[in-house]
Amino acid sequence: RTPLAILYRPPESPIGEAFLNLVRADTEAERVTQVRAEGSAVRQLWKRLNAGGVVGILPDQQPKAGDGEFAPFFGVQALTMTLLGRLAARTGATVLFAYCERIDTHPDHPAFALRIEAAPDGIADPDPQRACIALNAAVERIARRDPAQYQWTYKRYTLRPSGNGDDNPYRSR
Repeated sequence: RTPLAILYRPPESPIGEAFLNLVRADTEAERVTQVRAEGSAVRQLWKRLNAGGVVGILPDQQPKAGDGEFAPFFGVQALTMTLLGRLAARTGATVLFAYCERIDTHPDHPAFALRIEAAPDGIADPDPQRACIALNAAVERIARRDPAQYQWTYKRYTLRPSGNGDDNPYRSR
């Protein structure tokens, strides 16, 4: 119902990226702009928010080393993006969590509910550590509603805090 810029990390496969661009695009109405998570992405999002626009960011994907802060997620330190908190703090944008919840498991015609909730106040804390803690707590609260529906394929724990001795839990020993 409004123009939207979606930040995304391109898949490794060019075919996969072409598919994502195809299924996410809304080029006829020019309502959806996809912004690759690289280079000028932050500037594009900043400009859109300062102009009163809307952006979409998936908050539970692990950023690259050096681009985040470690904060607890289900009791384990997870490298967490600082981008969302920085944009919220600097632009004053309202942050909302939007997610779909499967409400009917009938195989022939599943039903879903779109949920939209206000983010906790701490999400825009100018201290990136506190903002990341608030972000992870909010995502965890939503995931705990029905853990089977959370997209656990986001490998939140591959990068570990330096010196803590934890191994990457996704690697076989």
